[in-house]
Amino acid sequence: MAAKILVVEDDRALRNAVVSALQSGGYQVEFAADGSAGVQALTAKAFDVVLLDIGLPFVDGWHVLSTLEGRRLPSVIVISARGDQADKVRALDMGADDYLAKPFGSDELLARIRAVLRRAQPPVQVPVVARSGQVAVDLSRHSVSKGGEEVRLSPTEYLLLAELARHAHEVMDYRTLLHEVWGPAYGDERHYLRVFIQRLRLKLEHDPAHPEVIQTVPGRGYRFGPAIEP
Repeated sequence: MAAKILVVEDDRALRNAVVSALQSGGYQVEFAADGSAGVQALTAKAFDVVLLDIGLPFVDGWHVLSTLEGRRLPSVIVISARGDQADKVRALDMGADDYLAKPFGSDELLARIRAVLRRAQPPVQVPVVARSGQVAVDLSRHSVSKGGEEVRLSPTEYLLLAELARHAHEVMDYRTLLHEVWGPAYGDERHYLRVFIQRLRLKLEHDPAHPEVIQTVPGRGYRFGPAIEP
């Protein structure tokens, strides 16, 4: 079944072009022309991906993004005329999976859509459970628990954690993590990693300020669990 995508964009010309490109790509597409209509659509229906403009009338995209917190998350790609890093980090901090600055071409848009959909459906893994403290990552069931209680993660959060868990007790360097989770084009986007690691720590660590489950190895990368002494 084709993925369902909601486009929340007030610029009619851009909205029509995006909807046309997505429909040509075989996706089911609905749209909302302002933030209020976007919230209503997200409340009424389930979508696989949301393309969310920030500069919306009445209710801006930041508010729309905040309403998704704590719910079963669709993959969110923020689209904005502002391409500065502060806005990117803010969007990622609030739960977005990616950030696409205007103007953009249909090929890049479709590639980003395919990427977030791939991350939302990780490939089947061999039956392995990786543990660090009270946290268990079941790679065969794509589930995460802390002290026996399920932890709800977004698709991208899970994919990053699973990549670390598959290499438990080993240091994963920044570029490798970015390549494996987001793709080759993201090799220098370390702020993506910083934001998502912090999101994971807030959900998994007993004390996020002193992480034990996901450890930082300065100048190298991150590690799931402690190092194994030789």
